[in-house]
Amino acid sequence: MKAVLLFAVAAALAFAGGYGFGRFEAPQGAGPTPAAPAETVAGGPYYVEAGQLVVPMLERGRTVAFILTQVTLEAGSADDALLVRRRLPHARSAMLEALFDLAGHGRFNGPAVDPQGVATALLAGANGSFVRESGQPIRAVLIDRLLRQDNTRL
Repeated sequence: MKAVLLFAVAAALAFAGGYGFGRFEAPQGAGPTPAAPAETVAGGPYYVEAGQLVVPMLERGRTVAFILTQVTLEAGSADDALLVRRRLPHARSAMLEALFDLAGHGRFNGPAVDPQGVATALLAGANGSFVRESGQPIRAVLIDRLLRQDNTRL
């Protein structure tokens, strides 16, 4: 019983000592400061993760492949980034429509795909969903991943 009591007293003293040392080392008048998000850096850049977009490629009514893209949006300002975050489902929907259009016109067929052309189409689609509110808050579409997965289950 003495060992348990001794251990509890030692733990309480260690806690009190750590707490007191932390209070002593902290600058006076400085309370806990919340961590600033990475996007609040003066001058930017301001990024919004749009996530993955998957689009099937159809040929004669059958899915022959899937196009997977990982997209990050670059906003012009912190306010634009906030607006993009609030309306991200609309921007994702517009980018999916653009990808379906590209897949329907055969832009993903063949051995090579033009990533800049895909990014331009996604940018036009994403900014098209913001026309009524503030013009074009998205400065660029950054493609983190763009791949084609052939469907072998035909």
